[in-house]
Amino acid sequence: MFFLAGGTGIGAWAASLPSISTQQQIDKGMLGLVLLCFAVGAILTMINVGRLVPRFGTRVLCLVACTGFGLALIAAPQAPSVITLSLVVTFAGALFGTLDVAMNTEAAFLERRTGRHIMSSFHALFSVGNLVGAGVCGQILYSGGNVQTCLAATGVGVILFGVAGWWLSEPHAPQPGEQNNGATRLDPEQRRRLLLVGALAFLALFSEGALMDWSAVYLVSTAGATVSTGAFGFAVFAGMMAAGRVGGDAMANALGPVRMLQFGAAASAVALIMILGISTVPAIFLALVLCGFGIANVVPALFAAAGRIGGQAAGSAMSLVATLGYAGLLVGPAFIGMLAQATSLRASLWVVFIALVLIVLGAGATRPQKSKEPEHALPSRR
Repeated sequence: MFFLAGGTGIGAWAASLPSISTQQQIDKGMLGLVLLCFAVGAILTMINVGRLVPRFGTRVLCLVACTGFGLALIAAPQAPSVITLSLVVTFAGALFGTLDVAMNTEAAFLERRTGRHIMSSFHALFSVGNLVGAGVCGQILYSGGNVQTCLAATGVGVILFGVAGWWLSEPHAPQPGEQNNGATRLDPEQRRRLLLVGALAFLALFSEGALMDWSAVYLVSTAGATVSTGAFGFAVFAGMMAAGRVGGDAMANALGPVRMLQFGAAASAVALIMILGISTVPAIFLALVLCGFGIANVVPALFAAAGRIGGQAAGSAMSLVATLGYAGLLVGPAFIGMLAQATSLRASLWVVFIALVLIVLGAGATRPQKSKEPEHALPSRR
């Protein structure tokens, strides 16, 4: 439920960006700076929220974060000026950063406890939330509603999903071997390899964030689609990410996580060539289908690799890789916006293509070292 809440909020926010930029009469460069405010707020909390997990637990932190994030979404389109909007977006980023760290920490605990690849399933629910948020906004805009109604409806949904998650869950009880997990140190070799995985995670979430926040804008500003069509375009992308992640754990077992990572990044790179080379709306929609499916399991595969490489220090490993990765997610949209203002949105998205190619080339860094097991082997059960 917490993953669903976070995904719904991000999906609604991304689908509403064209309407918000029109309402506030801001160009791509200024929109990039507004998105940078979201990044600043999130990074500030991501750095510090780990210290709050032992004191309050992931359950309470997720509830507080969902409530604040939902309220920020409701307030964003009511902002009377760009400065006020930037402050609200900074607050939204801070609460989303809290939610992201807390819910992924709990997901890592559960994956370690079950001894199975289940990270893709959690991220599938986040993608389902993207689809819900974008789909609701697209339908409201198509029916003649405004962006205030869109974000009010989805903001309330984020709060309700968060309350449901808190109500249904129980406080986390550490299992044997988990109590000292955060205190276990990484050796120099582990840290070096995790920095490489973290760099790949940065590129992956840089690409994912750029495509999430700019796909709708690209359809409207470059392909000439309507605002509602742009929102539905993002919904197609998010829907295929959800579909890909539903089967992601099975694909990891069948192909192995390294080959799955290479396949996904390569498919997304090919789709991006189609998006940037063909300006017709139907062709872009078809390319978004392939792009969403391809990129779906790139991040879950990298997070799972962090756990494998970290071993007994899986908690420290996840923290390192997630911090580097989500820096890419938060910085990517703002960077693309500022580059688009200096050149064009089409030209700036070629940076995403380069990032995807680098992931294909560097995927071998996620392979377990000195392991006699096949790369797709599952961790042993307790």
